[in-house]
Amino acid sequence: MNKNYTEINSKVFDKWVEEGWEWGQPISHETYVKAQDKDWFVMLTPTKPVPKEWFCEMKNAKILGLASGGGQQMPIFSALGAACTVIDYSERQLQSEKEVAERENYAIELVRGDITNPLPFADESFDLIFHPVSNCYIEDIQPVWHECYRVLKKGGILLTGFDNGFNYLFDEDQNTVRYKFPFNSLKDPQMYERSLEKIGKPAGTKSEHHDWFDCDESKVTAIAKLPHFISKANLIMQKWHN
Repeated sequence: MNKNYTEINSKVFDKWVEEGWEWGQPISHETYVKAQDKDWFVMLTPTKPVPKEWFCEMKNAKILGLASGGGQQMPIFSALGAACTVIDYSERQLQSEKEVAERENYAIELVRGDITNPLPFADESFDLIFHPVSNCYIEDIQPVWHECYRVLKKGGILLTGFDNGFNYLFDEDQNTVRYKFPFNSLKDPQMYERSLEKIGKPAGTKSEHHDWFDCDESKVTAIAKLPHFISKANLIMQKWHN
């Protein structure tokens, strides 16, 4: 099986964006202007805006968008006066960030990178890390948390979203239980081959039982995750030094 599964995933994301994927469509100029006037919200998970009290002071804050390309959240933070960096493995998602930054005339640092590798940033670089639902696409999430801790400043905040692992129990009809936990197509040769055959299938759509993704294994190469929620646990969200 191909060890470079994250590279494969990045190409699938590029294709989704080109097909009009909801989470790859940049915000409008009107939305950007509203944010400048303090009328704003951002999504960390698909259905609920993030409470504003969860954020740090945005003016002059150093913010990392971790796997957060697409031109949806970073433009809002930039409009609020933050200095933003985004790392994403999808070239099309980064291109969307660039297009909005050029349109609205603000600076942003764009980094194409695989978050399964050490992050290319110095220790204690950021006040806030914004990490939408994307960790379901990597096999081992623990190193990502270590890297987030390393690059956060003292007192920094990590906001992250998780997918509902129950999505991956079901077949494509979304009614038949087919798979087992932990779900990991990288360790099942047959499932891996099936996933490669389905690469390029349109992105999952919202439904009553499957909040964001459908259960097509071509979209997930990680173990099953916890139920879908916005996480703000102090252990990993708030950094404390002894």
